[in-house]
Amino acid sequence: MPLPDKQPPTATQVARHVERALAERIPPGWSLYARTEAPPGRYQVDLLAEIASPSGETAVLAVEIKRTLEPRGVLQAVEQISAVTNRTLPRAVPIVAASYLSPRARAILRDRGVGYIDTTGNVRIEASTPGLFISADGVDRDPWPRDHKLQSLRGRGAARAVRAIVDTIPPYGVRELAQLTSVSAPTLSRVLDLLEREAIVTRVRGAVSAVDWQGAIRRWTEDYDQTESNTSTVVLEPRGLTALEKKLRTTKLRYVATGAFAAQRFDPIAPARQAAIYVTDAIEFIDHLDLRETEAGANVVILEPFDPVAFDRAVERDGLRCVAPSQLAADLLTGPGREPSQGEHLLKWMENNEHVWRS
Repeated sequence: MPLPDKQPPTATQVARHVERALAERIPPGWSLYARTEAPPGRYQVDLLAEIASPSGETAVLAVEIKRTLEPRGVLQAVEQISAVTNRTLPRAVPIVAASYLSPRARAILRDRGVGYIDTTGNVRIEASTPGLFISADGVDRDPWPRDHKLQSLRGRGAARAVRAIVDTIPPYGVRELAQLTSVSAPTLSRVLDLLEREAIVTRVRGAVSAVDWQGAIRRWTEDYDQTESNTSTVVLEPRGLTALEKKLRTTKLRYVATGAFAAQRFDPIAPARQAAIYVTDAIEFIDHLDLRETEAGANVVILEPFDPVAFDRAVERDGLRCVAPSQLAADLLTGPGREPSQGEHLLKWMENNEHVWRS
């Protein structure tokens, strides 16, 4: 259905979209029967859809419909539809539908084995009998954002706030965290509000009581990119990365390594083929280390950070100054080549060594 300019679809429009989307996506020869009015007091679901294969096997989808649904409301929706299916429709596949479901909301639903569908084209429905799997991607940005609320973690203030929230072990209040990290209280408050809506932060009477730090990093990477957010210059170290590392051990210039070059100091999965380094002045750094600018065969990426937060909480690993693990994870997850998979491994290292990098 065409996306309206200002207002999300009504619950009735969402239900109609679910019916049309299912009819369009089921395999040829399959049939669909859907109804929105269940017998009173029996099912108490918003929409029941029965899908039948040519052999006569059927799958029943029990759909909980919400006009709008933020991630922090997803768990309640899951509880509602799961309670119904467990009590009266044990064979039904639980589904949550809304006008728009964010990447975080969809991840929560997947983790809990609940299907989903929204009017922007995001859909994931799986039924073991009769062997049905429907999956498609829609949009990752809310077409109907609320103007008065922070929607993005792009920019300096948001980055500083995310790093502070991730690196600091709760509980803490906004003012307390502002004093500890030198991030302004208003910025922290806006970012915490966004993360709370995304079910990443839990607050009790205004104070942060729990943080899903992995979720916070992943949400940040929706708006941050290692090379696009920073100013990058590709250069060549003719003698290779071993020679570069020797130069870095002796230089007095300010730098921190990131990407795969730094990751192998935390979790040595595979040797790095390229080094990424944050510096304050790229030209000075390139001249000082006698690197060569090139368009082909580059093995070093020099990054001038969008904000000095990239240097915060830097750590020394095997004689090399490296970015903090939280910054490294974001850089890897948005990096080139194999770096996103290395980012996943780093997150596991961070989970097992939380006492090392959080304070």
